[in-house]
Amino acid sequence: MAKKLLLIALALVVVAALVSACGEGTTTTSGPTTSATPTSAPVTTGSTETSSTVPAQSDIILNVTPAGQSATTFTYNFNPFTTTYLFPTLAGIYEPLMINNRVAGELVPWLATEYKWSDDLLTLTFTLRDGVKWSDGTDFTSADVVYTFDLLKSNPDVAGNGKVAVAEGGFVSSVTAPDPKTVEFHFSKVYTPGFYDIIAQYIVPKHVWENIADPAKDLNLKPVGTGPFTEVVVMQDQVYEVDRNPYYWMPGQPYVKGLRMPAYSGNEAVATMLVNGDVDWSGQFIANIQKAVLDNNPNVHAWWPATSVQFFAVNGTIKPFDDPVVRKAIGLCFDRNKIIQLANQGTSDPADITGLAPAGYKGWKVEDVSSLGVEDWCTYDPAKANAMLDAAGYAKGSDGVRTNKDGTPWKFELPMVNGFTDWLAIAPTLKEELEAIGFQINIVNYDPQQWFGKLFVGDFQMTMFFGLDADTPFGYYRNIMSSQTFKPVGTPTGFGQNFWRVVVPEIEPLLEKFAGTSDSAVQHEVAIEMQKVFAQNAPVIPLFTAGTFYVYSDAKVSGWANAENPFVRPMPIGQNATSEQLIQMTSWKPKE
Repeated sequence: MAKKLLLIALALVVVAALVSACGEGTTTTSGPTTSATPTSAPVTTGSTETSSTVPAQSDIILNVTPAGQSATTFTYNFNPFTTTYLFPTLAGIYEPLMINNRVAGELVPWLATEYKWSDDLLTLTFTLRDGVKWSDGTDFTSADVVYTFDLLKSNPDVAGNGKVAVAEGGFVSSVTAPDPKTVEFHFSKVYTPGFYDIIAQYIVPKHVWENIADPAKDLNLKPVGTGPFTEVVVMQDQVYEVDRNPYYWMPGQPYVKGLRMPAYSGNEAVATMLVNGDVDWSGQFIANIQKAVLDNNPNVHAWWPATSVQFFAVNGTIKPFDDPVVRKAIGLCFDRNKIIQLANQGTSDPADITGLAPAGYKGWKVEDVSSLGVEDWCTYDPAKANAMLDAAGYAKGSDGVRTNKDGTPWKFELPMVNGFTDWLAIAPTLKEELEAIGFQINIVNYDPQQWFGKLFVGDFQMTMFFGLDADTPFGYYRNIMSSQTFKPVGTPTGFGQNFWRVVVPEIEPLLEKFAGTSDSAVQHEVAIEMQKVFAQNAPVIPLFTAGTFYVYSDAKVSGWANAENPFVRPMPIGQNATSEQLIQMTSWKPKE
């Protein structure tokens, strides 16, 4: 997965000229609000310490190898408005208003402590936290929030999670600050899922950035942030270090003095470093990690929370893939347990007919999929698949290959991606199992940039995909099967948005109902209906849960998230960072 993250980042740069920068270009921050009333709660972290019992801060430096940041030498950039920033620019130096903690299934107040929707759902008001300062000692105020969003709106070259809200065609018409602790987002239409696009934006200091000549290109080598780690104290070719913010707003945090990021050539190099005790926090996929690492260093542990689902996708504009019966038959032909063993040594779980990963959608996903009243098509049953296809009129020829009703044979290309070792491992099995129900499959390997280019414009017949990450089922299902994210073949989609070009009309009124309310109970009811629509139509074929790779050493500190204490998804990430890593950064404490 770490290698995929890096390749994804590279691919995004390659195809950036093709992809629209509008609201349909994001897959990581779409979701609903959780309440129609103001929400106020203390910050929730993995630590149970109170302000009277927090330990003294330490001089400990943790060595970190973030996912997606493999390099032999570093090019320094701490600009949060670019796509080439280094860890911990986002969710380390800069912070968001709130954090959607996917693993815990809760909304965590951060720079903002409360939010409230107006009765007409056209104004969203945040109350900011008292006592927050920037790392240069300047007070953090609502003017900083307004400036950040105004910059996203006025400068087409800056990037950010909140850009979808304020860019041309966005849903926020203006952002205002009635007082230093209050920020108002004025919507041009009712669209409550925009809440998560807003809280996912990282806030910058107005007094610094208004003096930067080119915010889209400046390297920001001396960053000023509100985050726990802001002080860049070492910048060398093969290592850099970022130490704690002297003005951090959370008492006693961060417990560790700093984070040290060494250069590393790849995942195998990190495995060696972990064994030798040279890495404390890692986001790399390590093949056969038990034998390669864990058996050789008792201080090192791994936990891979599965918050998304890898799936198999077919191009809905090509026959017979426009037929849900065919897509369900494909779902039945795959032996998921065998595939999981080949792909990742059995560290995942088979996916089900909702397409949702349980760890990523707590409180949203139905516990018992049979309650949806839809026949299961995610179990291994090739005999049933063949019977379904026979009954649907897709006849097999003497060569065992089925044909469409116009006589065209089911002969298709299955692309694989060089460097995606888990996919390459399962490719022969996918071919064998598809051919067992009447396909003829030709496996073709592509370089990542070629594959991404084909994916964006719909130039493929079938493919694997590493899953979508959304805050709630709204964003997930919108990006999978809505006409809102559909583009004709040849026209690039937004990243992760309906690459497979399958449209299910029944999802549209459910999306509209979800977006038109801030009532959590109503949204959860709609989410169940969405899961049923997915199960009835099989727009993509779920295979197995995809872990977010995370390895840690408890040699120096405790307070790590793990399977016994799963308080957050703790994977350290360079590009494509998630705000959840802030919760881990503020939960370390003395070694137990």
